[in-house]
Amino acid sequence: MAASGIAAGRRRKSEEAAGSEEEEPQAPSPTRYSPEEEAALLSDSHAEKAAANELFKSSQYSQAISTYDRALASVPNYLEYEIAVLKANIAACHLKLSDWKAAIDEATRSLEALDRLEAPATSTDGAKADNDPGASDTVNNDEGCIELAEDEEDEGQALEKIAKDDRRKDDIRRIRAKALMRRARARSEQG
Repeated sequence: MAASGIAAGRRRKSEEAAGSEEEEPQAPSPTRYSPEEEAALLSDSHAEKAAANELFKSSQYSQAISTYDRALASVPNYLEYEIAVLKANIAACHLKLSDWKAAIDEATRSLEALDRLEAPATSTDGAKADNDPGASDTVNNDEGCIELAEDEEDEGQALEKIAKDDRRKDDIRRIRAKALMRRARARSEQG
């Protein structure tokens, strides 16, 4: 669990820097971990999340919140989807505990993380933004079709990437719907 200590320490430093009122707050550039370090952090997080899910199933909601928080401490702060999932789960726990304000806050944080995942806007001609490294590989036209590059070898990779992107978008929509419903229920109960 040493990896989770790294993420927690970095998250605390980011929060402390954000609390400083001396200068205009700037978006900190997140520290990127090597693929191996990131995998270790995510492995720790997934283990904690699985334990939290079991606590939730057994109606131990307060303990589940603590365990989800430990899972969250292991997640690098640039992995917005993973953060959003954990925040949505924490919101569900608060709903079960009838802690409406906390449920609203956690669901909102989940939605904020998902909002940071939105794809960059396309230009008026449907082409990807200039800073997108894949801009020359595919072009979106107004009819919802994607034109692939002529190279047959790259075609399979492009189709695989599109399918993966579609699955990710579906996952994001699913978590967004859960967070919205949890926030709406908490607001309704709060009055």
